Amino acid sequence: MGNKFSTTLLQGITGSGKTIVYFEKIKENILKGKQSLVLLPEIFLTNQFNQRFEDYFGFKPAIWHSKITKKNKRIIWKNIINGEIKLVVGARSSLFLPFKNLGLIVVDEEHDSSYKQDEGIRYNARDMAVSRASIENIPVLLSTSIPSLETFNNVKNKKYFLTKLEKRYKNFSLPQAEVIDLKLDRKKKNIWLDPKTINLVKKYLEKKDQVLFFLNRRGYAPFMICKSCGSKLYCPNCSIFLTFHKHINKAMCHHCGYKSSLNSKCNKTDQSCNYQMYGPGVEKIYAELKQIFPQKKIKILSSDFLKKKKETKNLLTDIENNKIDILVGTQLISKGFNFPNLNCIVVVDADFSGMGFDLRSTEKNIQLYNQLSGRAGRFSKDSLVIYQTFNPSDETLKNILENDPSKFLEDEISLRKEKNLPPFTRLIALIVSSKNEKDGILEAQKIKKNLSILKYAEIMGPVSSPIFKIKNQYRTRLLIRSRNNLFIQKDIAQILKKINLSKKIKLTVDVDPLNFS
Repeated sequence: MGNKFSTTLLQGITGSGKTIVYFEKIKENILKGKQSLVLLPEIFLTNQFNQRFEDYFGFKPAIWHSKITKKNKRIIWKNIINGEIKLVVGARSSLFLPFKNLGLIVVDEEHDSSYKQDEGIRYNARDMAVSRASIENIPVLLSTSIPSLETFNNVKNKKYFLTKLEKRYKNFSLPQAEVIDLKLDRKKKNIWLDPKTINLVKKYLEKKDQVLFFLNRRGYAPFMICKSCGSKLYCPNCSIFLTFHKHINKAMCHHCGYKSSLNSKCNKTDQSCNYQMYGPGVEKIYAELKQIFPQKKIKILSSDFLKKKKETKNLLTDIENNKIDILVGTQLISKGFNFPNLNCIVVVDADFSGMGFDLRSTEKNIQLYNQLSGRAGRFSKDSLVIYQTFNPSDETLKNILENDPSKFLEDEISLRKEKNLPPFTRLIALIVSSKNEKDGILEAQKIKKNLSILKYAEIMGPVSSPIFKIKNQYRTRLLIRSRNNLFIQKDIAQILKKINLSKKIKLTVDVDPLNFS
């Protein structure tokens, strides 16, 4: 990796020391008097990363994300321009800072879909990082354990260089895996932790190791049905169920933030509905663990419980210092945290059926569970990941257990080529939002008719979005597919400008969509 523009994929198994490799590159860059930018997919990661950086370099980097104060933003902006700040660690938006002497960009966990902004101006920060590096004529480093298929394809086509780390630090092995079939021992309804799981977990707790229970669902219960009248708690603004959150004692919509108490009038009795909770969320698992292990220190790590900076910092410090025995976490916990004493992970519900309308669902699951298993056994030869599942023969689970990323990526890329999907074609989504469902459908049909002059593109739809209503807006989708070597955005923009669209709708254009909901 020289001083001129190049893109290098740094691929290494979890715990192999990828961070140290790019720290060395940053050190070289600082010694040349140049500035560096490190992108992280999640702002919660910045505190722990900040500490690791300070331990290594002896000074703190500048942190940039949406939650920092206006005063701090002004100070950082000014010191980037005058060259006093040599390193910025930040979320997506840090790409737009006015660097005067940028010499290196690092995109950590480059495969992470959090790099795609889905509201306002839609862009993928990973791709923008490559674009900015090419404009600045500087190197860009993409770091991950399993790359996105787009990046993998660019390596195959020799557009990107590849550096690989094959072994973990000090040769520690990856965790062993154990699959527990939940169908075999379902004596108690609405109890989600299997006795076999608890017996395995006890062995690690006895050794003073930490245990993580992973479930990618916030709240206590994903949906509720009244035992008497059968009514379900839906969001009035969005076409989804409300999730019950025990810590606020309210049902909540995860799309628009609507909250409701549980006192809806029952259609069969004169009293309030008597809701039965279905499906587990992290708060439900926390409650079960509190009953099983009343003496243990148990904490939840999810976005609902990390609102304050000080609380987040204290929680991470307590985990690192082994003051917490059991963690219950959502997807947030899989992203790059380094917990030295974590040696057992329980995947509470290894169910891979929930993303059927997402062409990348298998890829995302493989990356997620690879990252997750990488949190365990970083400083131990005895570590374990337990997968509780109702479907032990699931193909995605088999791929995860095989733990052969190269084989998976090769198979997936062959399948995408055969099915004419990205990265071999370009997809552009058009989302029409309207207060009246009919208005959206009519305008979407009008748009399709006008776009039909594009001879080298296939236009699919219009169809209602899988989540057809969000924030009281009905959503209709069109999908344009074309060859990926054609830059058809300009042609689409010109056609859309000429269409006299109704003021009752909002049109969003999403190039290379990652979200199909």
